[in-house]
Amino acid sequence: MRSVKRGLRSFIRHPLANLVVVLLLFVCLTLSLSMLAVKLAADGQVEEVKSSVGNYAELRVSSAYKMQLFSEQREQDPAKRQAEARKMSEEELLEERTNTLVPEEITDDFSLLPEIISFDKVLEAHVSLQDITGTELETMFSMRERAPGASATSSSGTFAFEGNTNGASASDFMLGNKVLVEGSFYTYQDYLDANPVVLVEKTLAEENGLSVGDTVTATVTGAEGRNSEMELTIKGIYETVEAEEGNAQDPQAFNPAGNKFFAPLSVVQELNGTAGYVELGYFYLDSADSSAAVQEAFQELVVEGLEGGDKYELATDYSDFESISDPLQKVSKTSTIGLAGALGACALIIILAMAIIVGGRTRELGVLKAIGATDRQVLIQYATEILCLCLVAIVLAAGASALISQRMGNWLLQGNAGNAAFVEQAESPGGTGAPPMMGIGAERLYKQGGRFSPGNRNQQSVELDVIYRGSMLVYGILILLGISLLGMTVPVIWIIRLRPARVLAME
Repeated sequence: MRSVKRGLRSFIRHPLANLVVVLLLFVCLTLSLSMLAVKLAADGQVEEVKSSVGNYAELRVSSAYKMQLFSEQREQDPAKRQAEARKMSEEELLEERTNTLVPEEITDDFSLLPEIISFDKVLEAHVSLQDITGTELETMFSMRERAPGASATSSSGTFAFEGNTNGASASDFMLGNKVLVEGSFYTYQDYLDANPVVLVEKTLAEENGLSVGDTVTATVTGAEGRNSEMELTIKGIYETVEAEEGNAQDPQAFNPAGNKFFAPLSVVQELNGTAGYVELGYFYLDSADSSAAVQEAFQELVVEGLEGGDKYELATDYSDFESISDPLQKVSKTSTIGLAGALGACALIIILAMAIIVGGRTRELGVLKAIGATDRQVLIQYATEILCLCLVAIVLAAGASALISQRMGNWLLQGNAGNAAFVEQAESPGGTGAPPMMGIGAERLYKQGGRFSPGNRNQQSVELDVIYRGSMLVYGILILLGISLLGMTVPVIWIIRLRPARVLAME
């Protein structure tokens, strides 16, 4: 206890020398803590990005294969193609309708990968409905092409249907573009049982006098006789919140409010005559880090296992994750280098400072040891003095770094963000990054209608949010102890080698 008191008195007796050391340590520790706060913030935000971007994949027929089919069909004579179509058997017709679709069993098998935590399947089709008038607006081009006196809705018997395993997880509802205002969503059980239910847009329902519980008659593609029609019961009515904001300014675009129906996937498959096929399967991975493993599994299971060649592709949003996280990762690396440099400067300062302090007080050390002070007591005295120096410096540095860390982070981010990166602002209802089970989905990032749609993103520049977390206190204490122990190396070496008789003989 006496050694501690002597250390405190010694710290107070040399204010000028201690002030210089404290100021030097203050500058270096402020930089160290600021860099540490920036690094923790950057690493934390990269992990947050991983939970919502880079963990999405779509299994679908490749664009190259579709272009190949298109080129082959365009080279054929139209009359010859129609004649061949009339001669096709039912199996050949089914193959013709499904050559740009994915067998449902492929998506189901692929979903069993351990990296996939949730998936859904989507099919879009055009279905004919009897006695239903569409409400979409004509394009200027179609108005010019329409014969004089013809009704604008004379050919409006075909409507777009989108099917998936659960109505609530359809992209338009998850992104908030459409909201259910009456009735309820179809469920995963409706998909399993192929219940003929449908969701209708509010405008179309009002124009046609439809309400929840009413039925509409749909024509089944390729079916004949009694099986050529299906009665669909209206289970819910939804309202379009944003009518394709990106297309609202395009005079050539259709107004989409009204002519889109949502139904269980199995129902849309039957209406389209493509049972067992989907347009795409979409998957949520446990992390963006699993993207490479999933791509490799796709090559083994689908491309090589099914000899699909270039027919199927697995599209991911990992490139979006890279563009968003790259500036943050660069900031993390830069701040790590800065942290190491600042801590190195702290170590050098404390070692030089203690060498000067102990070297200038050799006589005091000799007297203490001559009157019976042990090495341990002298070391405790100097340890107390060093601890006071470092404690004052780190307390001041903690306050200063809390003020400048955000500015430091903004400066580093601005210097490292060579390419503009953007963050999708879509939020899932529960704030989670992925659905808990198939059919109950989170946001389908960068997507609309089952396809990547970069032009429709709600974009925002990446920002680094430096939060002074509680863990900074722990790191500050560790830095304090580390510097203090390092500063003790000089007194330890000096005191052990010091001989009191020699010091006193020099006086």
